[in-house]
Amino acid sequence: MSLNKKMPYLVGFVIFCLESAFGIWMTHWNHFIPGDAISRVANAYYVLFSRDPHLGAIGFVWNPLPSLLMIPLLLVTPWVKIIASEGIAGILLTSVFASCTAMLLLKSLLRRKQPLLFSCAFVFLFSFNPFMFLYGSNGMSEMIFIFFIILCVTAFTDWMDDRRGVSPLITMGFALALAFLTRYESVLFGAALALSLTVMMWSRRQEAAIRPYGLTGTYHKWEAGEWIALLPAIYTGVIWIALNGAIMGDGLFFLRSSYSNLAQSEGLSKNPTVSHVIGDPAQTLLFVVERSLPFMLPLIAVCLIRVMRRKLFSTGLLCLLILLLSIPVMQIYMLYKGASYGWLRFFVYPFVITLAWLPFELHKLKEKASHRYIPGCCLTLIILSGSACFTGYTMSQERLSPEEYQAIHYHNSPTYLSNRSSLHIAKDLDQLLQKDKKATLLLDSFNGFQIILNMDRTRQLIVTSDLDFKKKLNDPAGEQVDYILVPKPEGVATLNAVNERYKNSYYKGAIFAKLYKAYDDKWRLYRVVKSKE
Repeated sequence: MSLNKKMPYLVGFVIFCLESAFGIWMTHWNHFIPGDAISRVANAYYVLFSRDPHLGAIGFVWNPLPSLLMIPLLLVTPWVKIIASEGIAGILLTSVFASCTAMLLLKSLLRRKQPLLFSCAFVFLFSFNPFMFLYGSNGMSEMIFIFFIILCVTAFTDWMDDRRGVSPLITMGFALALAFLTRYESVLFGAALALSLTVMMWSRRQEAAIRPYGLTGTYHKWEAGEWIALLPAIYTGVIWIALNGAIMGDGLFFLRSSYSNLAQSEGLSKNPTVSHVIGDPAQTLLFVVERSLPFMLPLIAVCLIRVMRRKLFSTGLLCLLILLLSIPVMQIYMLYKGASYGWLRFFVYPFVITLAWLPFELHKLKEKASHRYIPGCCLTLIILSGSACFTGYTMSQERLSPEEYQAIHYHNSPTYLSNRSSLHIAKDLDQLLQKDKKATLLLDSFNGFQIILNMDRTRQLIVTSDLDFKKKLNDPAGEQVDYILVPKPEGVATLNAVNERYKNSYYKGAIFAKLYKAYDDKWRLYRVVKSKE
């Protein structure tokens, strides 16, 4: 096997080792892992180890693919508990996808006849961009989604080169379907991909192979291409809606349930980070531009390369811009409506899309203006280095990137304190349930997922995914529930099922439940003592 064929696997292995080592160091020794990351692990955990294990326990609000992929890793939980309790399953998964993303980019560059040394430098500047490295190691779904986005874009550029090829369209279709199962932003990206295909096919209507057939031939080619590229994603979306309808009783449960993003966003008018942009177009646009700038720098490289080959304005650049703007446009709308938290990670996709597109541009530069190729490569690496520095600076600013700022200053972060508190509560509850092995404890996993993962006696827990959860919640005394754990009703905890069912129960308890123990003014444990009214 030649060095060019070996190198992607070697680079992928190195990146996997570094990402997983950093992620495990953060969670095991520094006790820091994002709440969204550990909740994905918890969704997979309920499938195997809850009181009522079943595949539907994976949940129907967040896209299921990340949690589904963790299930095999969690099989070793009885022997290696920290793979679940510390979110290591999620860290290993994102490390694999960070590795695969690097391999995909490197293979794309080498396939387009880029020098090995330059290709490796390009990939390392991508993988070790501070944002990319962090999200390749923290168990969040972004890196998985990024892999599928890059796969879509590289397939699109392959299709632009191989004009009659169907394989790139098939790759696009399945990558887009898997992207939908990872994050909902794929819907807007898929629409942009469909529009880009339309624009490209229309621009080619005068080609010799199509011209004799006129508009009819163009239409048939467009229809076939769109169906091939979009049908897997459409089918996946229909199945997801059907499953929501069949199991949860509402096909749009993932969109409008009490746990959905829309429900969680209802309190954003009081959020100091985004409240000022709601309903204000100018502030919304400024908010998006300010956070997008670090990730837009590689677009300068594309434009400079196109200037070098005297082809700045073309259909290809228009398609790139359509893809680039798809997710930011969605964020502009959601922020304006007060339906997005505006985290920095929502604005990274222009960077990812441009990096996936650059091998195509570099290949064209080498073909059409080879005397300008080396300056083009140097400019590309300089711009990627600048983007990494700019991104690192942005991540260090709490106003611009509160999540990433927490990761950098983890010991002073609310996430760290919450993780330590969850471990303390879990140990205390284990001791309580150990004394009475027939006792049961009810809690909503929407807020209590980290407590559940840290506990040993999960078979005595009644959690949200259990088929009889609602029945036991509505009549705890009659259904032989012994304890109820209630979070303080602030922020998203107001959506907790116990707080929704029994208003003010955190503060006043209920006629059937008396305060047993309080945990740091964040959680209260109530003992069920008699039937409710």
